[in-house]
Amino acid sequence: MDDADDASGRKRKCGIQIDNVFLYEGGEIARKLRSEIARVRIGPHVKDIPSGAFEGCINLAEVQFGEGSLEVIGYSAFRGCKTLQEVVIPPSVTKLGDSAFRGCSNLAKVQFREGLEIIEDRAFDDCKALQRVILPSSVTKVGAGAFWGCCSLAAVKLNEGLEMIGSCTFNGCRALQRVTIPLSVSKLGNYAFLFCTNLASVQFSEGLEIIGEGAFNRCTALRSVTVPSSVAELGVEAFNGCTNLTEVILLGGKRLLNQGFFDRGLLGGERVLNKNELNAMIGNGSALRDDCQLATSAFVRCPLTTLKISFPRALSERMERLPRECRLSIEQRLHDLRRVELTQDGNILACFPLIRLPSNWNSVEDANDETAESIHQVLRLIAFHELKESSILIELAMWKSSLVEDRARSPRFGSRPCKEFNHGLLRLHGHP
Repeated sequence: MDDADDASGRKRKCGIQIDNVFLYEGGEIARKLRSEIARVRIGPHVKDIPSGAFEGCINLAEVQFGEGSLEVIGYSAFRGCKTLQEVVIPPSVTKLGDSAFRGCSNLAKVQFREGLEIIEDRAFDDCKALQRVILPSSVTKVGAGAFWGCCSLAAVKLNEGLEMIGSCTFNGCRALQRVTIPLSVSKLGNYAFLFCTNLASVQFSEGLEIIGEGAFNRCTALRSVTVPSSVAELGVEAFNGCTNLTEVILLGGKRLLNQGFFDRGLLGGERVLNKNELNAMIGNGSALRDDCQLATSAFVRCPLTTLKISFPRALSERMERLPRECRLSIEQRLHDLRRVELTQDGNILACFPLIRLPSNWNSVEDANDETAESIHQVLRLIAFHELKESSILIELAMWKSSLVEDRARSPRFGSRPCKEFNHGLLRLHGHP
């Protein structure tokens, strides 16, 4: 292999051709050679591919990485290699640099291996043919705009281990239909899924803390979103322009609803909505007085008319402990209340109207305490059935005690006390 000087006097290594395969052993490649390279094999001793090494190799159709010592694919290393269709990233690679495969417009398949840790900004920007991405659990960070403009990307699998999805990561991935955010992700960057116009399903996991500004801006296929209780911040215009979004459920009821109201109901004088906590999450973050309006821009230009907040889990657990016939009775009554809903998984939701303001922002209101009244009715129903069951248990205990005493006084009482006890048990539960 020969060395040659470039225009600036720096040494560069020139590869050699073996069976029409260019063997790359490091350094720079002369510009005049780049258009001639169709196949390349990365030498076993190459640890990093430097910035722009193969940039503009417009006829490069195949890259053989092998199982060498390669650790880093650098900035713009394969940028603009428009003939490249498939790449297998070896397990030795820990980092894909900024714009590493940017503009590889025919790159349809990329296989990542365990060992990769970081995908830098815009690494696959404008890879229009890319159809599927499966990230290994070793990846902790996906940088800003990493898959921006991958308009054929229809399937994305994000595994546990990923901690952050950067700004504009999937911007313009119009073929993407569903995504599940793993438990390990704590932050979705600004505009992470901007213009994902066919994204119809997003599943968040507990552990997510921040949904950035405009994260789902113009995701026009989204109809329903459930935000986990761990989310502390929903950014400005997070769901702006989601023109089919008609349901948003916030699972943070323990924080967003006042516990004092659940302890004392309407008679306690405390409002049901914790406006300061909700404002910190979806509003402007500043403290609010009770008479101040809570305004949010998170759902601008959405047809959303109601914001649903889950009841504290402790209340649902109280209901679950009741006998089945009591639960069914409460559920039937819930259907008659205007401002509460019961979900299939047993969560009870408080429904607060969203009022559109002239600025296109929304205010969250409980006009005339209608939601508070509905919640108060639920609390009364649960308390009534708890009291009823407690009374039955007390009466049964007293009855059993008296029967035991009768048996003790009359040894030849026979089986009659058991029969009377069972008959009494049936009568207490409404049976003749």
